[in-house]
Amino acid sequence: MKISAKKYYPLFGFLILITALTGCQKDTEISHEEYVSHIVGQVRSESLEAYVRWLEGMGTRFALADNRREVAVHIRNRFIAVGYPQARLDSFYMPFIYDGTDYSNWQYNVIADLEGRQGDSICIVGAHYDNISSNGDPFVIAPGANDNASGVAAMLEMARIIKLNHFRPRYDIRFIAFAAEELGLFGSRYQAGKAAEAGDKIMMMINYDMIAYLADPSTNPWQVNIIHYDNSADLRDEAAEYCDMNSELIPYSDNTNYNRSDSYSYFLNGYKALFYHQSELESTYHTLGDVTSVCNFEYAREIVMASFALVLDKNY
Repeated sequence: MKISAKKYYPLFGFLILITALTGCQKDTEISHEEYVSHIVGQVRSESLEAYVRWLEGMGTRFALADNRREVAVHIRNRFIAVGYPQARLDSFYMPFIYDGTDYSNWQYNVIADLEGRQGDSICIVGAHYDNISSNGDPFVIAPGANDNASGVAAMLEMARIIKLNHFRPRYDIRFIAFAAEELGLFGSRYQAGKAAEAGDKIMMMINYDMIAYLADPSTNPWQVNIIHYDNSADLRDEAAEYCDMNSELIPYSDNTNYNRSDSYSYFLNGYKALFYHQSELESTYHTLGDVTSVCNFEYAREIVMASFALVLDKNY
């Protein structure tokens, strides 16, 4: 297992930071970078693992299963528990034929908002919560630990830490757990289209999809794929800088799968988006083997820290 030695945690600097945050010395100032690093450093691999185990424990999160609304309610309630009392479901009707049978039904995105100081723009942080299994009955079991409980875990951990630190962002931050991604990006297509129709100003969309697998954890250095779009190359460059400042990751961009996750829906509606993805594809992808034990939560933590820093910086 790779040992992460953070460059931004000298004891003296940390003590100055705590003093400033608690207001004991009003004349002590901390830099923008120190404040961001302090919050980012609170991401915990144990928390990410606990969220993933909780989601896997639901049995199936297949978008056509009878428990689909129950799953969405559980996620909404978790957002409420970490400090977002107005977290809500946004439902949409999805016509769909699966294996020759019409399963057209209601689907449920989960949304948790944090009001910004300016309120004239929105930062979207998203991940899909549904899963599918190709070697079993997805109506019964589809664990989806890495795909994509790991992405939902990233959102929940960020949401928890933001509230813990009483951080009030410059712009509104909107966390969205998308439904029915596996069947055709339905949740994000609905949400992004609705935002565009309403004229919402979205300054960026950050998407997490499969961020916890490493074939060989001893590989050094670890890498992360930051997928970008024609309108977000500049944002990708900034994201790469935050990888260097707030993680031990080496970023690269392989845009082969640019259209296979929810960030694509936002790009199609004219919004800047980035898609954080692990550097390798595991053999358990879309199988019953996609369980918590295949995940590396220290690696996931690095990805969350790097991307969290970008979100905080843009909302400082």
